Amino acid sequence: MTSKYEVTKGMTIGVSSAVITADAFNDAAFPDETVTFLDAECATKEITYTGGQKADIDVTTLCSTEQEQTNGLAAPAEMSISRNWVGDEEAQLALQTAYENDELRALKVVFPSGNGFYLLVEVRQSSWGATTSSVVSATYSLRVRGKAKRIIASGS
Repeated sequence: MTSKYEVTKGMTIGVSSAVITADAFNDAAFPDETVTFLDAECATKEITYTGGQKADIDVTTLCSTEQEQTNGLAAPAEMSISRNWVGDEEAQLALQTAYENDELRALKVVFPSGNGFYLLVEVRQSSWGATTSSVVSATYSLRVRGKAKRIIASGS
């Protein structure tokens, strides 16, 4: 038996060129022909996703025979994009504009297999750094709004 896995080389990452509302993202037709994604993979070094954790609510009462808990509301999922700074790249400009104007954008992450995700995000933090490596880096911290939409490779 052989391992099953997704590879990263050749994956694509896109940032919507325009603001995306929650209603538009949640529409069954998303994405339609009006949504344009700007390429962001050629400067991106790492992208991480952490699903929101549900808070435990203690519902133990005097008649309980053990401690009882129920799941509360889930915290929003978080993402981080670490990349090389490219000042005139359209995708980076879109992320920076979303940060400056408190706009929502859609991300499209597709692995080489064709599987992936659409996510509605807000940019919570934008940072850059310069070190002796001679490469300026940029990091965007994103809050995921709602649930991700799966992209299923055709033929899977």
